Amino acid sequence: MWQPGRVRRWLCLLLILFACTSQVDTGVPAGSDDVATGDLSPLRIASGPELETRVLAHTVQRLLELAGQPTRIVVFGDGRDARQAMELGDVDVQAGYTGETWLETLGRADPPGDPRASFVAVRDHDEPEDLVWLRPRFGDGSLDQPPANATFAFVVQGAAGPGADLRTLSDLARRLSEQPDALVCVDREFGTRVDGLRAVLEAYSVRSDRAFLAADPEEAVRGVAAGDCLAGLTTTTDGAAWGAGLRPLVDDLRVFPAFVPLPQIRAEVIEERPTVRVALGPMAAQLTTALLGSANARVTAGEPVEQVADELARELLVLARRTLPEDVEG
Repeated sequence: MWQPGRVRRWLCLLLILFACTSQVDTGVPAGSDDVATGDLSPLRIASGPELETRVLAHTVQRLLELAGQPTRIVVFGDGRDARQAMELGDVDVQAGYTGETWLETLGRADPPGDPRASFVAVRDHDEPEDLVWLRPRFGDGSLDQPPANATFAFVVQGAAGPGADLRTLSDLARRLSEQPDALVCVDREFGTRVDGLRAVLEAYSVRSDRAFLAADPEEAVRGVAAGDCLAGLTTTTDGAAWGAGLRPLVDDLRVFPAFVPLPQIRAEVIEERPTVRVALGPMAAQLTTALLGSANARVTAGEPVEQVADELARELLVLARRTLPEDVEG
């Protein structure tokens, strides 16, 4: 998934979590036509320019097309513009992030780390606005269980290496306590702020004055892969990290805010075309962090986003057929 602008922006959003300040990009939407033929008007799907938002938008598109719905992707400069287009009815569907909506729409600087709490808050806020979030299936919080959580993460080597036996941030905390000289690669601003790395380390009972290696997320991935750092800070679904065989550690204390990507649909579209909700259900219920990270890795390596999204959509459909629907309301 490696997109420097996106990850740096999310690092800024994380600092908002502690510092109660807001920082967002601006951009001008640009259209991209990909219209299926038929009597129905094409459903307009919002997408951002970042690799991951493109993967998600094209996955939404394939799920809808496989259900017989014509579609058109509309590209926006950032999430704020896409959100505004949803509110104004200029687009019909998007894959939104719960944590981003919490920060930028609800205007709150304390997005929860619990995916369920994050979902319920944005769902309840947007329901009166006639914007419907599809409910995810809540698993055990592991990378292979839904929902996907594209939040911040420390990644470690996934095969033979100094961090190969680590699974959670609590595991990393114990290792750092045992090995005071072990380095972590962290964005410089995040690493030097009291409300950044220090706050995360204190939450996991690690000495907060330990040294770190200054590195942006791309450099952090390279540093961990080369063995220069025991762990590096990026996002859970970073395609470059997944492509390098690195593995994000589970934030078992849920310090980082949840960024659950979910289909969001205008209520009038659901009323007019109930098939849309059914078609996108597998994405909400089956998408995992591992599936999204692996898809991002393929596109990062040069595979066409359309091909990757098509295969991801079909895999989600297969998984949905194997899974009984849940009866518990979110």
